Amino acid sequence: MHIHSTNDEHDDAFRQALARSGALDPRKPTTDLVAGALRRLPHTSPRVAARHAALRQALGRAATVAVVALLVIPAAVGAFNLMRGAETPIGAFASTAGQSQMRAAILAAIGQRLDMSLVRALVGALMWLVQVMAVVLTLGFWPRRSAAAGMTLLAMPFRAFGTGLLAIGLLIAGVAALLTLLTATLAGLPIAAVVFILAHLPVALGIAAGARALGFRLAHHCHPPYDLDRHQIIAAALLALPAAIVTFISIPAALAALYILAVPGIGALIHSQGGLQPVSAT
Repeated sequence: MHIHSTNDEHDDAFRQALARSGALDPRKPTTDLVAGALRRLPHTSPRVAARHAALRQALGRAATVAVVALLVIPAAVGAFNLMRGAETPIGAFASTAGQSQMRAAILAAIGQRLDMSLVRALVGALMWLVQVMAVVLTLGFWPRRSAAAGMTLLAMPFRAFGTGLLAIGLLIAGVAALLTLLTATLAGLPIAAVVFILAHLPVALGIAAGARALGFRLAHHCHPPYDLDRHQIIAAALLALPAAIVTFISIPAALAALYILAVPGIGALIHSQGGLQPVSAT
């Protein structure tokens, strides 16, 4: 008695159908397929690739140690100078002409120049243009991460604002303390300038995330696109208006306006893990 397997019969029939259609015939690979496979192959042997990876890891650790040393050593020296009451470079510079007289002269000079409406208008227009360009460039370089942060901001605006407010408060307090220590030594002054500039990177990213969210709201997209469109540019231009308008009153107030605009976006970046994991509304 011979028992036939149903699965074997189906497999044989399927194989015969493929053979009749020519799907099982050997074919010569096309040029684009070969070129694509060659591009995916490593250019070096596994031993050399592992050696290069180990070298990159060692260089990364050395760079991290160097950056930490550049921050910790001047900050520690500055803390020591402040504890023993030594004169700081800022204090020495201010005491050369008298601290109170220098402050009054600087404020008077700034007031005379900034009271002119034309100068304030030019400063406001320049600040508006720089902010729009910075936001557009950020959206262009990080389209998917900024889109994820914008979706998160639309999904949880109040939580994002609270988290961003706490984060920017801690950032300002930490940077202010670090700048105080760094500026207490002469070697720490250039490092303090770099730290002050880099500390505003989260602010720029937060404003960009806010522009994404506003652009999505203006476009009424259910599934927001990653490409930069006119709605994103309009949103960037609208978000740049408050700081530019406040410039007519005070330049420090304009900086405060930038920080406030960045608060919701910073919170959205935190909740979305830097734009890697968007949070949807539940």
